[in-house]
Amino acid sequence: MNKPRYSVDTSALLDGWVRYYPPAHFPNLWDQIDLLIQGGRFHASEEVLIEVERHDESLNEWIEARRGQILIATTDDVAAVVQDILRSHERLVMSGSGRNRADPFVIAVARLHEAVVVTGERGGTPQRPKIPSVCADFGIRSINLLDLIKEEGWVFR
Repeated sequence: MNKPRYSVDTSALLDGWVRYYPPAHFPNLWDQIDLLIQGGRFHASEEVLIEVERHDESLNEWIEARRGQILIATTDDVAAVVQDILRSHERLVMSGSGRNRADPFVIAVARLHEAVVVTGERGGTPQRPKIPSVCADFGIRSINLLDLIKEEGWVFR
């Protein structure tokens, strides 16, 4: 059985790095994520890096150190899937703040690579779509970081 691949959203990274599992207190978690990255199973759209740059310098440095392994470039294939997503979910990026600019790219990476989306977002409606609701519309599974920890069977003592 193939192990799942993951397409991670900015919110999940910030949840882990800043809010719930900071590396100073949960270094083993980040070691496990590094193993996923090294195994080609944990990815982020390069658009996620652009969002992270505005939020947390140390997380940005962590991603930059893994740039060649974690980041997925916005290729023509990714751009085409993003356009498809936005045709049916144009409100996904309509906040005007640029905060959710990476969202369709996260979903596109998951769709192209048959990956599970890891996000800190919840819910969503047609009027205010969020990653989980758009993923559901496309038949893409979405989970949060704690779900990833459980699914991978990681136990920290």
